[in-house]
Formats: sequence, structure tokens, C-alpha cells
Amino acid sequence: MDPNEFGHSTIPLQHNPYGPITPASLQSANEGKVAVVTGSARGIGAAIADSLAQSGATVALLDLTVNANSETKARCEKYGGKVGSWACDVTDGEAVERTFGEIERTFGGIDVLVNNAGILDQRPFIMSTFEGFWRQIEVNFKAPLLTIHALLPRFRERGSGCIINIASRSGTVDVPMTLGYVTSKAALIRATHTLHKEMELDGLDPAIHLYALHPGGVLTGMGGSGADQDVLEKYGDVRDEKFFMELFKDEPALCGQTCAFLASGRGKELRGLYLDCRQDISRLLEKGREALLKEKRNLLTVNFLDGYCNEP
Repeated sequence: MDPNEFGHSTIPLQHNPYGPITPASLQSANEGKVAVVTGSARGIGAAIADSLAQSGATVALLDLTVNANSETKARCEKYGGKVGSWACDVTDGEAVERTFGEIERTFGGIDVLVNNAGILDQRPFIMSTFEGFWRQIEVNFKAPLLTIHALLPRFRERGSGCIINIASRSGTVDVPMTLGYVTSKAALIRATHTLHKEMELDGLDPAIHLYALHPGGVLTGMGGSGADQDVLEKYGDVRDEKFFMELFKDEPALCGQTCAFLASGRGKELRGLYLDCRQDISRLLEKGREALLKEKRNLLTVNFLDGYCNEP
């Protein structure tokens, strides 16, 4: 993969919390809200939970085991708010319903959902088992749809709610050896766009607001683990190439603080869109929702030859 194929931003990107998304700017911004974070044990998920707790939210941590969440829970508790941990396989619909019920009995109604749990198997499709490929679709796409399906009726009844789907730039480009990941993330971005349209149809916009968020280049265990030995022997290791490490320069807190900002409702004008947390959110808000939609900015789209349009 050659990053130059996709171009370079002429406006400097953010790599750490800045201006409107710093902890000081978001102090108490989510006070009184109950937020659920999936895949909260480490990396980006842990940073999201930390930022939500720091901004005043009560946080429910979801991962495969309670023990996995122990460090995240301890950090979040330092801010003085309520924090709970649940073991939940978010690909299991019954487990999701049961867990959400327990969270509501413990903390009250859920206000914010951050779908962060995700997996990546870096290998070409032809060398994959179908089960290994499909497991990525299950975790990265089915699971968010299960959690959203469980919460939307609750949000509708309460008349409000925020959903943040942690997407990826990979859902907007073609990246060999990551078919399960790019497919699932593209589907999640498209689902976010479409679900927002359904909120409009039901008169629930902007009270229920959704976002697809690229967390930036964060060197997590998933992103930095590389391919298995059989893949390395056939294709080599892209991590040996200089550009690879240059892709990962963003702190997890950048995504965490962006989630806290969106959860607060301060970014509602960007609802339904695909956002890159490295891009200054103030610039997008200054552009304005009407202009962004008219110019089809921050949406998955397709470009044809001049004279052809994507007709219905």
C-alpha cells in the first residue's frame, strides 16, 4: 500500500486533544449521562471510557471478561463518578439485551453508546478460512447493529440518545489483506448514514444523533500485531517499510476526547456523518451542516465520469 495514492492533507492534522475537545473544555459536559463503551479493556476503548468518565459521565465498561476491564475501571473511578464493568460478547444478541438490562437496573437509562469493539485478521482472503473472515464481520459490524437495535427503542421512548460507531479510514479505501476489516468498517459507516436518515423519517432527529468516527492512526495491539508467519513468508512484512510506522502518530486520547465532545451534543450539526478525529472539529462546524450535506462532504459516495450521476 502506498499512502501517496490517497493524497496528503494541506491543513495540519491533530494528533492530541486540542481546543474544544480538551479535558478542561469538556469538564462536566456529560454529567448525568450514562455511557456504554464496548471493547473498553485497552487501547482506544480504554481511552474513550477515560474521557467520558473525566467529562462527568457514568460509564459502563463492556468487554469479554470483567477482569480485562480492571485497569480501565480503576482509572475511570479516579474522576469520582460511577463506573461498572460487565462481561459481554457483543456478537450475542441475548447477552447484549441481558447486559443492557443490568446496566439500566444499576445506573438508570443509557444515554450514550460507543461501539468500539473490533478485530483484524491481516491475511489475504485466499489464505483465510471463511470462518476467520466472517468473525471480523460479526465483531465489527453485526455487534454494533445488535447493540444499536437493542438501544434504539429505549432512546425513542426517552426522546434522546447518542451513538458513536468507531469506524476506520480503512472503510473508505482498498487495503489488501484486510478484506474482513475494510468490508465491516465500510458497512458500519454506511449503516450510520442510513440509520440517521431513519431518525429523520421518525421525527427523532436531532434528539437521537449518530456518528461514524475514524480514531486516527493509533498503534494498538490490533494495528501493530502484523500478519501470521505464513503470510509474512509469502508477502513480506509491511512493517519493515518506513512509511508504516509514520501512519501511527495519534494518541488514543484524541479519539477519546472526540467521543466525549460528540456525546455532549456539542457536535450535533455533524450527526450522521463520517468524521476523522484528526481533523479539527471546529472547522467542520464552521463549514456548517447545510454546506457539508449539499457538497456531499464526509459521506461515503462514488464519483463517475463527468456527465454521469449516481441516478436513482
